[in-house]
Amino acid sequence: MNGNTSRAGGIARGPRRVPSGRGPRGMPPMEYPLRFNEEAMVKLGKQTLTKWQLPLTLVLFLSGLLLILALRSMASSGTLPSRTQNENLANLIKSQESQIAGIELDVSGRRNLLNTFQLNSAAGRQTLADLQNQIKQQDALAGFTDVQGPGLVISLDDSRKDAEAAENLNPAQYNPDDYLIHDQHLLYIVNDLRSAGAEAISVNDQRVVATTEVRCAGTTILVNSTRLAPPYIIRAIGNPDDLTSVLESPENEYNILKMAGFPVSEESSPAVLVPAYKGSYQFSYATPK
Repeated sequence: MNGNTSRAGGIARGPRRVPSGRGPRGMPPMEYPLRFNEEAMVKLGKQTLTKWQLPLTLVLFLSGLLLILALRSMASSGTLPSRTQNENLANLIKSQESQIAGIELDVSGRRNLLNTFQLNSAAGRQTLADLQNQIKQQDALAGFTDVQGPGLVISLDDSRKDAEAAENLNPAQYNPDDYLIHDQHLLYIVNDLRSAGAEAISVNDQRVVATTEVRCAGTTILVNSTRLAPPYIIRAIGNPDDLTSVLESPENEYNILKMAGFPVSEESSPAVLVPAYKGSYQFSYATPK
């Protein structure tokens, strides 16, 4: 018996064969479950879409309508965000420009004021320099500063040799005062130098000023209340030729002493130094007017 014959002796039927490449109901054996799942999902999706489609459409429609109404309302009232921001920015720019213009105007004014101060300061410095020069000149004229210039250096001394000879020759008629330099000799010579144009004079480094006194105190001479001793050195600043011409005039004191045999001398110098007055001016009654 072959495999196709049943034990009852009839013809045995083999198992039912499914056509090659097809499953039940004409579908591939392995694809049938997958195709079934896809169709179920599609049905489910269509049912869900149908369920939410109308409410979703309504919500979107209402949202769009509300947005349009809001934008129209803002446009009609002029309060659109972009417009408001632009206006605020424009106002801010105008305000900043106004402030900058004010600052620039203030800076310009301050610069002009500074230039005025600088000009006034320069003029003030020049004025101050002029005043300082005038003060220096006044101090020099008043004798408060050392001065130097061309002039004469004059030396006067007592006539000791003639005094000894006169005493030895005739003691009864000898007078020692006749052979001494006295205060009037110095005073006369100082006055002669002033008349010749001397600008500064000193006697033994005592500056001769307006209040200087030349007087005798016993056997000594006082100049500015300072005791002096021979030899007496007179320094005078001025034109040397004019000073010499006045001193050597026959009627003036220097020439008289020279003719009398006193040891006197004069020397011209291009740089005579006359020291400053060391005292002070004190006025008890005189006041500026």
